[in-house]
Amino acid sequence: MSGKDGLSEEERELLDLARKAAASAHAPYSGIRVGAALQTEDGRVFTGCNVENASYGLTVCAERVAVFAAVAGGARGFHRMAVYSSTQRALSPCGACLQVVSEFCRDLDFILAGEGEGPLRRRLSSLLPHPTRLERGSAGVGDTIR
Repeated sequence: MSGKDGLSEEERELLDLARKAAASAHAPYSGIRVGAALQTEDGRVFTGCNVENASYGLTVCAERVAVFAAVAGGARGFHRMAVYSSTQRALSPCGACLQVVSEFCRDLDFILAGEGEGPLRRRLSSLLPHPTRLERGSAGVGDTIR
């Protein structure tokens, strides 16, 4: 059953886990705390938060941390991801995060929320309509990019 925010109880719980994960973020440079909660097809949930670094290129987003935790936990099939940010507006996952998610599923439901906006529903296929895909099984030479 959906509440007034349009979320089911399960989705609301997933968003709450993302909000709690954001509290653990290491964000001394941007001040923006982001948390992600990734639900697998078998119902497990893996969370992540953004971890910034003075060398900005080494910063890791919450969404990728959640994906990496899921993969380390043996998960490969993903169902949905909730992303919470400490900004007023809900933030969409960056292109790198969307590409990483697309490595493991063709499509995914996102629930996005900020302090003053959301929840918003988005699909991976609408946020990243043409992900990079390589043919599996090739050794690198002659890989086909799709």
